[in-house]
Formats: sequence, structure tokens, C-alpha cells
Amino acid sequence: MKWLLIGLFVVYATVAGAETRFSTAGFYAVEGSPRTVASFNPGWRFYKGDVKGAHEVDFDDSSWEAANLPHGLEIMQENASGGRNYQGKAWYRKQFDIRKRSKHGKVYLYFEAVMGEAQVWVNGQHVGEHFGGYLPFAIDVTDVVKATGNVVAVMANNADSKLYPPGQPQSRLDFSYHGGIYRDTYLIQTGPVHATLRELSKTVAGGGVFPATLDVNGNDAKIEIRTEVVNSAFQPLEVSVRNIIEDAEGNEVGSMSQKVTLADGQSKQLAKQLELRGVHLWHPDDPYLHYVRTEILVGNKVVDSLRTRFGIRLFEMRGKDGLFVNKKWVGKPIIGANRHQDYNYVGNALPNSGQWRDVKLLCEGGCSIIRAAHYPQDPAFYDACDEMGMLTTTANPGWHFFNFKEKIFEERLFEDTRQLVRRDRTVASMLMWEVCINEFPRQPDYAMNTMHNIAHEEYPFPGLFTVADHHEAIKGGFDMHYNCTDDNVNSFHREYGDGGEVDNWYSQNAPQRIKMEWGERAMIQQMKRHEKSLDGTYGAPKIKFGGSLWAGIDHHRGYHPDPFRGGLLNGFRIPRYNYYLYQSQVDPEVKVSGIGKGPMLKIAHEFTQVSPEDIVVYSNCGEVRLSLWGKVIATQKPSAEGRYKNLPHPPFIFKGAYDWEQIKKHRDGSSKFTDAVMVAEGLINGNVVVKEVKPYAQRTTGIELSVSAEGMDLTADGADFIPVRAKIVDQYGTPKVLASEYVHFEVEGPAEIIGDSSTYANPMKTEYGVATALIRATTEPGTIKVKAFSQGLESAEITLQSNAANLPMAFDKAYGAASKKSESKGSVVILESGGSDLPTNVKELQDQIQKLELEVVGKDQDIMELRSQLGRKVE
Repeated sequence: MKWLLIGLFVVYATVAGAETRFSTAGFYAVEGSPRTVASFNPGWRFYKGDVKGAHEVDFDDSSWEAANLPHGLEIMQENASGGRNYQGKAWYRKQFDIRKRSKHGKVYLYFEAVMGEAQVWVNGQHVGEHFGGYLPFAIDVTDVVKATGNVVAVMANNADSKLYPPGQPQSRLDFSYHGGIYRDTYLIQTGPVHATLRELSKTVAGGGVFPATLDVNGNDAKIEIRTEVVNSAFQPLEVSVRNIIEDAEGNEVGSMSQKVTLADGQSKQLAKQLELRGVHLWHPDDPYLHYVRTEILVGNKVVDSLRTRFGIRLFEMRGKDGLFVNKKWVGKPIIGANRHQDYNYVGNALPNSGQWRDVKLLCEGGCSIIRAAHYPQDPAFYDACDEMGMLTTTANPGWHFFNFKEKIFEERLFEDTRQLVRRDRTVASMLMWEVCINEFPRQPDYAMNTMHNIAHEEYPFPGLFTVADHHEAIKGGFDMHYNCTDDNVNSFHREYGDGGEVDNWYSQNAPQRIKMEWGERAMIQQMKRHEKSLDGTYGAPKIKFGGSLWAGIDHHRGYHPDPFRGGLLNGFRIPRYNYYLYQSQVDPEVKVSGIGKGPMLKIAHEFTQVSPEDIVVYSNCGEVRLSLWGKVIATQKPSAEGRYKNLPHPPFIFKGAYDWEQIKKHRDGSSKFTDAVMVAEGLINGNVVVKEVKPYAQRTTGIELSVSAEGMDLTADGADFIPVRAKIVDQYGTPKVLASEYVHFEVEGPAEIIGDSSTYANPMKTEYGVATALIRATTEPGTIKVKAFSQGLESAEITLQSNAANLPMAFDKAYGAASKKSESKGSVVILESGGSDLPTNVKELQDQIQKLELEVVGKDQDIMELRSQLGRKVE
């Protein structure tokens, strides 16, 4: 038996009493429970392409490449837009054993997501299939597995298909179908009597454990808990269900018990309400979480137990009074950003730690909401939102497309709606449910209304709000609207800050879409446009309670060769100036446990020979004192210009404060300067509470390494990775943002570097003075050394630790060790343009088709922009 128990994971105080901060298949394991869950991620082999007979047990896969999940089929270049990713069939195989099971015990395989179509075989038998790349599915494999020597095969196909959502061809899509088994997988074993899995339940609003808040009054709350239990013991049994509500420290705050007699093969959902007194409610500014520990007993024996995390809270939309949380106005406009899930090099295969870091970065960057674009995000993303108080949304997969011809598309869309609500119903931070096709005015009224009704069937409690663009929301009977013109309906501005600014939808050149390497003037230009759109969003009335910037993070697109580059963070998650604009709007007294909030200050100026005369400082302080060349330039209050009238904290603008020629007056010999430093101090009530010191960068000298952990260390699970930044510095360690150097990375220890010279990942050219390497752990924990070199510069070295994984891993270690490893390429291969083997006339026809498709997308976008403009004029 080849189960590897890989130690324990150290958790933060915010989740005390829980084994891990990330849920597994929607629940948290209980120590000693008859129910076990193991990571099914390590020890796979894969082949990019179709192979006959690959599902057979004795198929020879020895030449296939090793893979650990999450896996995205390929490592892409930094720019993976415009259809550069692979689309088509790919195969995965692995060998595994199961733990000794009880009599009539059950075995399930659980997949969080496989892009596109998935066909699954176990021991040569076809056991299941799934269509759609963003929602989980579970398969009961009890009758086909053996104790040892099992083989699972998965065919994953991310090719275009109109038969399931999103349905839109990638060449007409604003995101990409990066393929593979790109989210987590689990092996779950239970006894014959157990809480059902949500994905397999036939009960409306059923499956597993479902806690919900009915009402709150001060710190008292009324909740309901539904638990569905199944009996597979081949005999009738009397079953007891005990639900214990625990606070974050593991203390019991309430409990309930019920009994039911189940015939063999029968399942039943039990429901009961409970009054709780003096409980700690969940709120975006105080994201306190509770658990329901569920114990299922036969006689006096616990035959199943699990934890379900939830927040005790009540959301209400109160018309002109706005959004209420726990019967009080939320207290501020809800401002944030949209988010796609992809990451440079790895596509959609972002591990849980990366999901966490994205939420933390956007939270610290001033966002109070992240809109899911345009599909359900990873469960770990929502786990992070719950812990950090980040309001969020979920969405049916879709963009600009509805299949009117094949009924199966509609049926799968409705099933997606049902599974979407089941998966995310206990997410405390879930504010809006986009159960429709995004940006598609022609979707049928009955389909919209059906999805709205399914959502409320699956969540029959207060606080679920279906949402769509206002015209579609009206015809579908939705609860609230996007971009609404009606002063009697609560609305949210789903995408602002980008759209009408492009030159046209074919070229898509826009001043707010920039690469950081274009310099600070480009970022200042982008920043000024974001100041305008942000000010307008803060100026909306309470009934229009917020908005989300397009977008929070740069992302890849299917229909255009350029990635979207207008994010607060670039594709490596490095902040632009606009990030600090948003961060500065959070009041300095706001504090969230584990999150870097409070007084902040950022100098949006690089102090170089090409920097502008004006110095802009972003801060949430009452005053900023700027010093330069050893003297105080000025102490100023925030700008009073009218274009900042709605911002809680306008920028501080020191007009004409910088003249690079002054540096010559501060020479100290041939290689030094005196007083060549810029200092900004943030003052509240006359006291300095925050300070930034920016020395003048001199001779390009060496490299400085840092790890961008964001409080989430590297886990030795075979797929987790962490960004390591190589910053070019001068002889004193001051960053050289204008440096353009190639940095070569090396790693020692149980880790590897993602990408090589063929993807321009290693060596990597610096952007704004920084190169990033993604360091991926193996399944063995240990000490890792990362070294960075650049010809002619001083090298650098940094040490980090990969920690043992928190879950046991179910895989055949010998099989994994014998798998073929990918070969790292040490030289750059440059392909000549026009290198297609297609006949010239076919290539010309393909180019024409692509151009026509882009024109259709452009017209669709023009229509949506016109509708938005008309809506804003009415407002």
C-alpha cells in the first residue's frame, strides 16, 4: 500500500481548530473520522494528444511525461494569448492503491475541474464523464477498485465545443481554454453510512451538510442545517445525526441531533433550525468563521464525521439604502476588481497557494470585492475570500454565446447552475450569483428565468441575489442588476475603467493597457485614467452600491494576440502604480487579521534621469511631507482638484518638485552622492505614522533575491510553486528599475524551475528591473537554494523551505519515480515567422476567418459599450 502521510500544515490563528485553511471537496477532514480524504494530485503521467487504447489497464505509458496536479498540459511563454495554447485531446494515467476499507465502504474520485470534456476509466472500465471546464464532479468507483494495483485514465479535451458552456470558440473568447486537469483531485473513502456528496445527490438543495443563516439580531442568530445521509449497508438502520457548531477556536456554541431510519440504499435529508445567542458574526471587516462538525452514528458508534465551514451573516439589498450586512449598512461603497484565473507560464494550473496570494494581494491593494470573470473560480480562491472578508461573486461559464440549436447546451447550462449553487452555497463572502451568460443580450427569457429559479431552489434561504445586466435581469426576473438605470433596483457596476478607451476592437491599443517595461510615464498615464473612473464609482448613490475594475490582474485572451495589460497587478502579480491608488482609498484605521492594512504611503516616482517633474504620492494619511536633496520640499494635504472630489483619499501632488539636473550638485567624488534621497512621510494629527525612503539609483551592480510568499509558504506536494524575484540593484542595494538584463536562475534541493529558455522563462529578461522565477516543489520537503546570475553583475542566492503537505497523498511512488521527466532546454530557439506547413491558400483562408471572427467580437463589444453608455446617460 503506497499512501504517503506527508505531515501536518501549520495554520494561522484565523482558522484555529481546523486542520487546513483549504477545503477538500467542500468539507474539512476530522481527525480519526471513518471518512478519509487523500490528495490524488501526485504521481500522474500525461500525453498531449490522442492515443488509441490509453484507457486499457496494460497500456504502456512508460514514455509519457510525469505530471503532478494541478496541471495545464504545457508551459507557455509569458504571452499565451491569441490561441497559442494547445487545444485538443490529452491523456492522463496513474496507478494507486486504496486504504483498507470497512465492509460495504464507499470509494469516490473527486475532480475540482477538468478543462472541457473529461472521460474517466478505472481499471479499464468507463466510470464517468463530465462536460464543462469549471465545476467539480465526483465518481463512485467502489465497484471497480481493488485494494492495490489500480489504474485510472482520464481523457481531457479542451477543444472548442458548442455543446456545453461556455460554448464560444476560443478564437472569439476574451479568455483562454488552457487545458488539463488543472484543479485539485481527491480520493475519498467513507463507510457505508455517510453524508452524501453534493455532486451526486438527486435532492434539491441536497448533498452533504448545508448550514445557512435565516436571521440575525445583534449577536443572536437563527440558522438552519440540512444534512443528507445515505445507507449502503445492505440492511435497514436507525441513524443519528449530530451537528455541533464550533467557533474558530474549536469551542462548541450550539448543537442539534436528529434520528432517522433508512432502508438499504435509501438517502434522506434532515433539516432543523437552531437559535444561537451571543455569537461572533461574519462581516467583511471582521471575517469570523464557524464550523459545523457533523457526526453520523449507528448505535453509539460514529460512522462518519466531517466539518463544514460557514459564516453566520445576513446580506440584504435595501433599495436606496444600499447593501446591508447583519442589518446594518455595509458602511462604504464596495469597490474592487474583476479576476481571471490564469497565471504566466502555467495557464490555469494555479495551486491553492496562488489562489490565496491573489486574494491577499487584491485585499491589501484596497479591493473589497472580486468579481468572478466569467466562470466559477477555484474553491481555494473562495476559501481565501471567506478568511479575508473579500466579498465576491460566482458565475455560470459563458461569454457572448448561447447555443440556440442543440438542446443539450441549455440542459447542461441549467445543470451548471444547480451545481454552481451547491458548490458555493456555504461561501460566506458570496454576494452575487451571475447565473446567466455574461454579456449576451439575446439569451432567451425562459432560460434566464429558469436559471434564476434553479438558484433559489438550491439556496432556499435569505441572502442569495441573482444578477445580470439590467435588460437581461428584467426579462429573467433577477434579484438585482448590473449597470442599472432604475433608481428603484440595487445595482453594481460590473466592469469599469476599460472598454471605450481602445482605438478599435481589432487593434485594441489603449493608454490604460501597458507593460511595466514601458516605464513610469506610461504607468502614470494609466494611473490618471484609473483615478477618473475610480472617482466616478465612489460618487455613485447607495442604491448603486459599488463596482469592479476591469481588471485586477493581467490575463490571457483567446481572440487577441495581446494579453490584457490593464490590471492592478501584472501577470507575475507585481503591482503597478494604480495598485497603490486603490490601496490608498482604505481608511488607515481599517485592520483585518493577517492582512497588511493601516496607514500606507507610496511614492509613484522612480527618481531617475527620465522621471517627470511632478512627484505623486499615494497615501491614506491626512498630510504628506516630502523631502528631497536633504531639504523639506513641502508638507501638503491631499489634492483638492475637482476630479478627485469623490475619492476618500485623493493623491498628494508635488508640482514641479523634481529636477534631475540637481543630482549633479550633490556629487561626492567620482562615485558617490550626498543627500541623493527622496523621503515621503505620512502624518496623521501631526505625527509621522508611515514613511518611504527612496535613494537615487546609481551604477548597475548586482542582483537581490526575495520570495513573494504573501504568508503562504511552499508545500511539498509536487505542484505548489512560489515566485522568487530577482531585482537588479546598484552598489548600495537600491533597485534599478531602468535596468534591462537577462537573469539566469538555478535551483538546488527538492524543487525545480518552471519553464526554460524555450519559453523565455530562464534566463528571463527583467521588466522594470525585476525578473521572476516560479519555483515548484517536489513531493519531498526540504531546504531549497535559488541562485540568480547575470553576466557582469554580482550573483545572489536565497534559501527557502518546502513544508510537508497537510494531506496524505494517494499515489504509487515507484510509478511516479519511473516516469519520464520533462527536459529543460538550455538554449533559445527562435522560430521564423510564416513557418506554417499549410498550403498558402489554406493559410490565407484561415487568416481571413480569424479576421472576420475578430470583427464579430469587436461588434459585440461595441454593442455592449453602447448599451453601457446609454445606461450611464440615463443615470
